Amino acid sequence: MGRFDMGLTEIEKEAITSSFSLINHQEQHFATIFYDCLFDMAPLIKPMFKRDRKLIEEHFYMIFCAAVDNIHHLDTIRTILLELGARHRNYGVKVLHFPIVKSALILAIQHELKGQSNASIENAWSHYYDVLAAIILEGMQEEKIA
Repeated sequence: MGRFDMGLTEIEKEAITSSFSLINHQEQHFATIFYDCLFDMAPLIKPMFKRDRKLIEEHFYMIFCAAVDNIHHLDTIRTILLELGARHRNYGVKVLHFPIVKSALILAIQHELKGQSNASIENAWSHYYDVLAAIILEGMQEEKIA
């Protein structure tokens, strides 16, 4: 995986996959909660989302599921994440948006897990977000090849 494989531990991977099975029971409900958190925290970001919210949520959830499904083989989705970064650059996403998105993700996870959330689950997700965000940022920073 290279320099962005920041070495999630097996315990972190297990915390992510087991908590995801709890989050995943209502399918896209999680995406709705995530975007509610994001837009509540950073209302100035909302105009960047020009497509139908349902489509945005579906796309987010598809990427979210792919990230969990490929947690043991991140290289499988590396190209998808790099392309996501390039699209985010075109949408006007800035590096300073990433911590806000991370906070919204953790809040959505806490909301969905309710009393079952704990520091080790949240730290595992936080670490995995950093790994994924590093690849997305790499895609944002790559020059377009004509």
